[in-house]
Amino acid sequence: MRSFLVALAFLTIVPVRFRTLPDAAAVARSRFWYPVVGALLGAALGGWTALLSLWARPPLLSAFLVLLAWVVLTGALHLDGFCDLCDGLFGGRRAEERLRIMKDPHLGTFGLAGGVLLLLGKFVVLAELVRWQGRGPWVVGGAVAAARCLVLCMAALARYPRPEGTGKVLIESVRPPEALLFGMIGLGVAFAAGAGALEALVWFSSAAVGVLLLTWLCRARLGGVTGDCLGAGIEGAELLFLLAAAG
Repeated sequence: MRSFLVALAFLTIVPVRFRTLPDAAAVARSRFWYPVVGALLGAALGGWTALLSLWARPPLLSAFLVLLAWVVLTGALHLDGFCDLCDGLFGGRRAEERLRIMKDPHLGTFGLAGGVLLLLGKFVVLAELVRWQGRGPWVVGGAVAAARCLVLCMAALARYPRPEGTGKVLIESVRPPEALLFGMIGLGVAFAAGAGALEALVWFSSAAVGVLLLTWLCRARLGGVTGDCLGAGIEGAELLFLLAAAG
């Protein structure tokens, strides 16, 4: 269960205490628990969405409360990665400069704009989904779980561009053939959340295409994928899944 706890610590704000730091093998094995942790997190956020829908609160207030819980449960870790990636991708001329910018703890203009647009996009879609008392919670839960599967596809299709750093062990442990496995799991999640096969395929495909494009962009601009890129991939996949469902 140590590898499960590693995945739980990486993906949520749940306080996990280790007597000793997890070794590389435990971090590598934790990838197989990402879909499970995603399902648990999705169930929690989907249940919270359902509860707010039953309360019949104003949609904007309900959407804000769902988004608040979303950010809190994940510790804003993936949001931070998204903002760092926005600063890095558009703030340097060479890969080395972009990677250095991403390590800077200060938030830049591109990161601020990207973070605001991301949260605003989720908020607008959630304001619509909370009206769907029957299906809205399933869509929210599906977006969360599917994104944790797709991020492993992103790791499988790129290398780590730094000699050392957060995410290096995980990214280098995911083998390319595993992208198909995790992609199929994510598609299964979409089918569970959708009302029909075609609908679920559209939702999942929207998120998957976005992740593939982001992977290509990171490889072209950074020389590979970092931990920040994985966080950005999760956030982007969630937003695209939600947008496709609401559309």
